[in-house]
Amino acid sequence: MMVENLMKKKEHLPDFSCEYFTDDENSLVGLFWSDGESKRNYQVFGDIMSFDATYRSNRYSMVFIPFTGIDNHNNNVSFGAALLASETAETYKWLLRCFFKEFGKLPDVVVTDQDPAMKKAIEEVFTSSRHRLCMWHVMHKLSTKVGVTLCNTTDFNQGICDIVWTDSLNPVEFEVGWHSVIQDFDLSDNNWLANIYDMRESWIPAYYRDELMSGLMRTTSRY
Repeated sequence: MMVENLMKKKEHLPDFSCEYFTDDENSLVGLFWSDGESKRNYQVFGDIMSFDATYRSNRYSMVFIPFTGIDNHNNNVSFGAALLASETAETYKWLLRCFFKEFGKLPDVVVTDQDPAMKKAIEEVFTSSRHRLCMWHVMHKLSTKVGVTLCNTTDFNQGICDIVWTDSLNPVEFEVGWHSVIQDFDLSDNNWLANIYDMRESWIPAYYRDELMSGLMRTTSRY
């Protein structure tokens, strides 16, 4: 029903786009749509874009993925949306190809969570875009990875926030501050912290201070 309604809109509205594909049993695998206002938003504000697969639709048993950006008033704007039955590299590649087909240009920067399938699809389809990780998604896992007790410690919270949630540090200053926190709280054996440190150039503002991220690095969950 939803696909039929969207395809009817595509027939009657020249600036409305809708693409979908099904499996061998004719079950819906992917659905992408965008209207005229969304396309106009992208032409003006599409330099930096996020897409977030953290929303689940119980009605359709599919993952809802909004493509969003930030306008000149720091408000969230939509570029399009999609439903996917599975989160594989292939379904993400199909989705990103649909997006590029409809909009005709790639964003300079795309912000996502740490999903490996998403990462692979971006590398293969959004070849000229710089991929950044959402700081909120990374830091949201902190309490489960280092422990609630430590996260509730004021000194630890202050120490980690002072070096992560700022664009006033350069890379050397960030690295010195990070290692200081790791040493002070005896976290050198924490594999998760070591892993996100290895990925620091993808999510820590110190490494791209010249990029205007419009707040999208801090959260891709702005709804």
